[in-house]
Amino acid sequence: MDSKISHQKIAIRTFLKVLLMIAVIFIINSWPSIKQSLDGKTPPFEYWLDHSFKMSNILLIIGFGAYFYYKDLTDQKALIAQQSEIEKP
Repeated sequence: MDSKISHQKIAIRTFLKVLLMIAVIFIINSWPSIKQSLDGKTPPFEYWLDHSFKMSNILLIIGFGAYFYYKDLTDQKALIAQQSEIEKP
């Protein structure tokens, strides 16, 4: 059963979800700076990074990344088990 699980596909899907989550967190935490830059008052890049990537955000990203991987893995195991039950007479 484990040989049918595509860990590479799960890892790629998890990586894409984590990248999307990083982009959303960066945009939400940097929204005041983004609004300032649209008005022509661009703050320094260090200011953006200091306010966007805090330890709590990094822990949140790691935690959700682990959850996404585990969820995809268990979903794929359940799907394989369901398919093997259907194939058995």
